Amino acid sequence: MRLKNLSLLNIFFTFALIMWGAVVHNTQSSLACPDWPLCYDQVFPNMEGAILIEHGHRLLASFVGLLTIGMVFFSFQERKKSDAHLHLFKASALALFLVIAQGALGGITVIYKLPTIVSTSHLGLSLIYFSFIVYIHHMASKIAKPARELSQKVKDNIQKNWKPIVRHGILFSLALLYSQILLGAFMRHAGAGAACGLGPNSAFLCMDVTNWGYKFWPSMHPSQLHMIHRYYGVFVFMIVSFFSVKTYHFFKGDKILRAASILPFICVSAQVVFGIMTIWLNMSVLPTTLHLAGAALSLISLWKLNLMMKDVEDSFFLGNPHSFLSDVVDLTKPKLSLLVMVTAMVGTLIAPDKINFFKAFFAFVLITMVVIGAAALNCYIEREVDKKMNRTKDRPLPSQRMRPRTALIFGSLLILFSIPALCIFVNMVTGILALIAAAFYLYAYTPMKQKSELAVYIGAVPGALPPVMGWTAVTGQVDIMAVTLFLILFVWQLPHFLAISLYHADDYGNANIKVYPNLKRGFFITKIGIFVFTGFLFVTSLLPTYFSQASFIYTRAAFILSGAFLIYSAFGFFKKDKDAERQWARNYFLGSLFYLPLLLIALIFFK
Repeated sequence: MRLKNLSLLNIFFTFALIMWGAVVHNTQSSLACPDWPLCYDQVFPNMEGAILIEHGHRLLASFVGLLTIGMVFFSFQERKKSDAHLHLFKASALALFLVIAQGALGGITVIYKLPTIVSTSHLGLSLIYFSFIVYIHHMASKIAKPARELSQKVKDNIQKNWKPIVRHGILFSLALLYSQILLGAFMRHAGAGAACGLGPNSAFLCMDVTNWGYKFWPSMHPSQLHMIHRYYGVFVFMIVSFFSVKTYHFFKGDKILRAASILPFICVSAQVVFGIMTIWLNMSVLPTTLHLAGAALSLISLWKLNLMMKDVEDSFFLGNPHSFLSDVVDLTKPKLSLLVMVTAMVGTLIAPDKINFFKAFFAFVLITMVVIGAAALNCYIEREVDKKMNRTKDRPLPSQRMRPRTALIFGSLLILFSIPALCIFVNMVTGILALIAAAFYLYAYTPMKQKSELAVYIGAVPGALPPVMGWTAVTGQVDIMAVTLFLILFVWQLPHFLAISLYHADDYGNANIKVYPNLKRGFFITKIGIFVFTGFLFVTSLLPTYFSQASFIYTRAAFILSGAFLIYSAFGFFKKDKDAERQWARNYFLGSLFYLPLLLIALIFFK
């Protein structure tokens, strides 16, 4: 009950914090305090004007941090009551990590004088944290109070007509809306908020400064970025409205579920209206702030609706929770693909040349298509192998929810379109690297997995090429820093995959996939490999300091992260039974998923 009430309080203050952050930006108070975390070397400076706005935002953020610490404390006290309580403790601990990272981003924003990518990331992470607090409150409420009983009429309708696409459509809308919010934040922080002019005449069309006429598509890049945000916003509005209204009609007979279903439509409609009023009223503070408020509430209402629908789904169904939409997403191996796409974006962001937004965005989209196309074709090739492993047997093809031909066509079309497009519209170097990555992944690594343990080294090649592709998309050439990025990702993958193979050794053995743990004395050999390659990773993580003059802050961050990682890799030698070794390997694997983003973030923000 304490966690439920504290998380609810945190929801309100987090929303207030996001709105206050919007006021800070909209009143141009972001650098009223030029230092951080203090303001003019004081905890409480003269709190008036812009300083009141800026430093007040910091103080409120500190209070939100204290609330999060309180959530961790209360959930820690109750963690032994049940698995659900333990889950809430872990979720609260992750929320604390997020709020600390959010505070660090805020500090970087001030210290580095409002860089666009940092400011955009600051908002993006705040919305993730906001969603996480809502999730914790939702789960705590379920523990504190039994689920509300639905009427028989509603139950009958759910049992008869429910399809997973109902909830997956809400999740799809959520993803689109989040990307639209990030695009809007990038557009504003890049200085394109007024690129189409201000006032009633510019609220719907864009003033083209080349001829001072109003057009649907201007000729200047900042104005084009602004109009992309508008047009994409219309598309997102239509998708959110469609699934919101569709869900509203589905839950006929239940007032609470219907209210939750229609709320995203109301919020996103308000967001659109406030977006129009932002330009109409010359980007004044009130409509601009309310525009973000509508976006945040739309996002959270979709997220809360998804959680409520998931509860309904879990209450009524023990069968197949999949839809065609979710199967297509599964086909792309979203966790792996997301990590690969992030590394490609890192290569773009740290490139020394000036970034053309449209070219960089188009390159990122095409690289993404290569990644998910190769993942889909890999699923097609390995569909029989996936049947033999517990962790993959529920994928769309081995479970026979999707015809193999569908995956083959989907993956082939993506590859056949994206690689030539990279060569033509980005540059030849990036296109060739994409071809090499896809070929290595599909025709070298995939078949070699059932023939030799050395496949891990071949598989690391396509996994290490995306950041190089992001770099060459901007620079057009492979230079020493591109090679450095390749080495960091190549070496990181080796202990990462060895850890996976150690705690999934039995699964790989069932599928006849050759991994080191299944050799004689394989567990010991694998532990040596993890330790040695983590040592190599320590060295390679420091290479940007020498080859790209990365900042001293990055060097320190890399030294601390890699040093801690190396120390933990040695713990495996003290694990004597297989269960303990598997647990250590799993923890190492999870640690590697934190290590790489933190290292890359340091490289971006402290380059």
